[in-house]
Amino acid sequence: MVNIRNLSKEDLETVLTKMIEFLNEEQYMKLEKLVNNAVLKNANAPRVPLKIRMSQEYVNEKMEQFKIWMEQIDEGELYLDVEEHEDYSSEYWGGDDWVVEYYDNQGIGDKLMTMIRFAKDCMDDRKYEEANLIFEWLWQMEVTTNSEYDDGWGDFEMLAEQDIVKVDLKQLALQTLYVDYQVLPPEKRAEDIYLYFEMGSFRKLHIEEIFQMGMEELTEKEQFWKDWIALLQEKKGDTASILLQEALLFYEGIDGLAKMADKEGKQHPSLYLRVMKEYEKNHNYVQIEKIGQKAMEKLHVRLLIRSDIAIKAGYASSCLGHKNEMMKFCWESFCSASSVKNYLRLFGTKEMAKTYGLRGKEALANRLRVRPENSRWDSEFWQNYIESSEYLSLCFYTGDFRTVREASKNPKGSLGWSGNFIDKGIPLFLLYLYEGLLPSRAAASIASCIGFSNSVDSDNLMDFEREIREECKEKKITQFWNYFQRWKAYFPMEIEERKEYLSWAEKIVYSRADALVSGQHRSHYGEAAKLLAIVGEIKESMGVEHAKMRIFAEYKRKFPRHSSFQGEMRIYFS
Repeated sequence: MVNIRNLSKEDLETVLTKMIEFLNEEQYMKLEKLVNNAVLKNANAPRVPLKIRMSQEYVNEKMEQFKIWMEQIDEGELYLDVEEHEDYSSEYWGGDDWVVEYYDNQGIGDKLMTMIRFAKDCMDDRKYEEANLIFEWLWQMEVTTNSEYDDGWGDFEMLAEQDIVKVDLKQLALQTLYVDYQVLPPEKRAEDIYLYFEMGSFRKLHIEEIFQMGMEELTEKEQFWKDWIALLQEKKGDTASILLQEALLFYEGIDGLAKMADKEGKQHPSLYLRVMKEYEKNHNYVQIEKIGQKAMEKLHVRLLIRSDIAIKAGYASSCLGHKNEMMKFCWESFCSASSVKNYLRLFGTKEMAKTYGLRGKEALANRLRVRPENSRWDSEFWQNYIESSEYLSLCFYTGDFRTVREASKNPKGSLGWSGNFIDKGIPLFLLYLYEGLLPSRAAASIASCIGFSNSVDSDNLMDFEREIREECKEKKITQFWNYFQRWKAYFPMEIEERKEYLSWAEKIVYSRADALVSGQHRSHYGEAAKLLAIVGEIKESMGVEHAKMRIFAEYKRKFPRHSSFQGEMRIYFS
């Protein structure tokens, strides 16, 4: 058991922040009174002035030397030597094995480390202007790289990556923000500090960490938090969104985060998701469901993040026993992220399948025809673009078998399936025509190639998902197989049509197997064997006796010298 008295200042602040969430109004007022008394006591306590260690003359002398080094680096007088060569150590080599090695023959790293250590001394000595000048230059510097092939440049983060400067980038970044805060007037702090978050070393920082830096406590924090939150509201991108979420939780708590989500959800959709996660910690499913409903109304249906919000809200509705709301959220999830997995989820219960599963074509009708230009740093606004292969798979699952058959064209010579939809189309039809409730070895292997992987073993599953997971464990089947069987019941096919599709697929499978084995494409022997095996199993279910055994005998006779292929056949025909 950890003794509270032994906790650090940072740990105590974390505990206190979390504890506030669990206090009732009376307890909160008592805590507030204690805090106010402590602040008043500290304010009236005599201040011990911090000791100045470095004279200004010494500081000025060092800064003059540093400015010379800065200029030499900026002008390319000090540079890194570079050697580039092909790496022949691996068995295969090519462009990916081009090695670039940097050599600091002019001691740039040592000079920079001297500057960094001095900047830290300045910070501790409250000589913030000098520290800020060094830190600001470091993050903006570009050092010339002298190569046999072409001159280039590298920034400070690259120097750290190459071990030319050995420094804790996170600590250096926090020191930079602390000093920047100290030298700037209050009205400029938020905007200037935010600029640093364009660099990779700053993106994973928590802004509240700067308040634990330095020898002096930062002042005017109230004004900073207001300015900081106001600034982030207007910014776009993942970094701004994460910073806004953290600032709201730290400064205003979960209620402030919820209010901001309601106000700025369109500008920062991830606010909805974050506040739902915070409410989930206290199992506040009523609030989660309400937030989910607001998000469904306010957010554009094509935003991918809307699907994540819908799933989280669906889980809350399931916990509350609100089945209609849960089913609606599952439908909205598919509309915003139209994947096979999200569609087959709609067949998790009979009621949901009838109400929403059979409406799948509605979502496909709104398909984006042109791929959107999704920004790498702005995932909140990534859109629901359905790739061609996924779209054709969804056509299959919504019962448009003719379109999928037309798209499953066998290339000349029956080779080159990779990259063509036939690679999924034929297996989809064969799985559909397979009548066993439990998969054979061939059927299970084919399903694993075209299906989705099992969901993460999580407690946050809706009731029907939990039941399906247990059913899968009991029957030793995958979730995809379970959902596939549930789905298939709602898209029956007449026997004559089934025979027609089998006849078409069977010819293609024979042609494919012949091409792969005769061409000695050994890596595809298993594929050929399982396709042949499942054809035989389907034919037997349609009344053709010993079909599987006959196919095995025919291909053993046709390729008597291909022992590797026969070995693969024995796996799926046994």
